[in-house]
Amino acid sequence: MTWKRFEALRWASSFLKKYNRDENIGEILLCSRLGLTRTDLLADIREPLSDQDAAWLREHITEHALKGTPAQYMVGQTPFYGRLFKVTPDVLIPRPETEELVYRVGVWAKRFFAAGSRLSVCDIGTGSGAIAVTLALEHPEWRVAAVDISANALVIAEENAKILGAPVLFRKGSLLEPFKGGAFDVLVSNPPYISCLEMGELSDTVKNYEPHLALFGGEDGLDFYRRILQILPAIIGSRPRILLAFEIGASQGPAVQALVEQAFPGRIENLAVEKDLSGRDRNVLAVIEKK
Repeated sequence: MTWKRFEALRWASSFLKKYNRDENIGEILLCSRLGLTRTDLLADIREPLSDQDAAWLREHITEHALKGTPAQYMVGQTPFYGRLFKVTPDVLIPRPETEELVYRVGVWAKRFFAAGSRLSVCDIGTGSGAIAVTLALEHPEWRVAAVDISANALVIAEENAKILGAPVLFRKGSLLEPFKGGAFDVLVSNPPYISCLEMGELSDTVKNYEPHLALFGGEDGLDFYRRILQILPAIIGSRPRILLAFEIGASQGPAVQALVEQAFPGRIENLAVEKDLSGRDRNVLAVIEKK
């Protein structure tokens, strides 16, 4: 019997629910398989599926339900800020929450730097390159660089930049070591921030598949914030100020805010903990003045 799209999605939702999985995974997989946006998929929801497409969907839904394999890795891509990014198990899957960090960097830059400024920006721990590539495309006047310690991640990031036409300078290394002696106006990072306790509580779709190098932030999850703040004074250079933008875990707002305050007493022009669309602490942004 030939399935219509809505019948396939109804089966997928029911099967996924049985295994306590996200019931929307069927839409993600089917959109990728058919090369459609969600809007286009639902607009023709009564269109029939070919036997090959139906078999492909059943196979991948079953794999996700039984093993927890992320749908994004199965199809090799994920949407971010209106663009499709290649993803593999070598990189963290970009989350919708991280789009809010990208947006806020633009808002704060507009607020604290002169209009049209050719800002120098660095994305620390770039992974798939989603943040760096998006900033470069959304703000073509900016000079964007990105760094990651993983050579495999940088291969994916460079491929995404090439496909999307983003002029990003990529370097391999730890934190800002590859740019020693350089200076930036904006530092943005979605660093590893999962604590030891939280690592044990992660879902199998994350814990068993996404790179631990991009997840684990030390005993309390704050190691990378401490390390970045420690090296920050050396890269302010001749700039009168620097914008610092972090993604954080939902419980880390007060702790990261306190780390920034301790690192730059008397030099903070502005500092805020911003919430995501779910009402959880998600970003810490600060403008640090030069001494």
